[in-house]
Amino acid sequence: MSDRCKPSLVALLALVLSLGASAGAVTIDTMSVDPPAQSRALALYLARAAQGDPWSAPNEAMLEVDAYLPRLGEEGHLQAIRVWAENKRPEYDVIHLDGDPSVKRQVIARYLNAEQQAAAMQPSSLSITPANYKFRYVESRGEAPVYVFHITPRKKRSGLINGELWIDGTTGLVVHEAGYLVKRPSIFIRRLKIVRDVQLQDGAPWIRTSRIEIDAPFVGRAELTITESPCTCEQPGGILTQANGSDESMCSAGH
Repeated sequence: MSDRCKPSLVALLALVLSLGASAGAVTIDTMSVDPPAQSRALALYLARAAQGDPWSAPNEAMLEVDAYLPRLGEEGHLQAIRVWAENKRPEYDVIHLDGDPSVKRQVIARYLNAEQQAAAMQPSSLSITPANYKFRYVESRGEAPVYVFHITPRKKRSGLINGELWIDGTTGLVVHEAGYLVKRPSIFIRRLKIVRDVQLQDGAPWIRTSRIEIDAPFVGRAELTITESPCTCEQPGGILTQANGSDESMCSAGH
């Protein structure tokens, strides 16, 4: 992946991190005194979103990144503890890193750099709220309903997606997001698809899995799978900047 593709990863991460992030209080003008279940679920989602994004709050999480370039047959894997401190800048204590050198340098390392850059961006312009999107109810699924909404950007702006948002009716938490960027972040990117699933435990987000597909002319399709899960451990001294060569996890994650 060439240097010309790097801005696309920054725009991508801005989107990935902004989903569910705080966008301030929002009022739904169409809500009635006794709204239907799907409207209550949407209102609950927006209320929770206004409180902030638990995945980017000061915390520690186990982060795993799998990257694959099918055309070249190259891949790489990273396991790290992500420390998201009060200054909102994530840092990484690398536990294990392996794979083809080009994938480690050009895909995984750039993903981490882009995540740090995206953390400094303003998420409100990209968050999935009525300020940026139109919501159209599609259907409900399951006995404990999950409500599916089609989301369409109000403006064709970089970082926004056309896709779906699935909201758990009990908690208001998003359990599935999927879509395509409506505006290409670079002329060197043909298409960028994002799919994210969140597993809940006791009514709270537990494991988040994001799958990203990028179609680029020079390397073909790049595939990334990013898994985030709770981390409860004693941090070793200092933040490592390279793999320590150990396959043993220093953290108990929620897998």
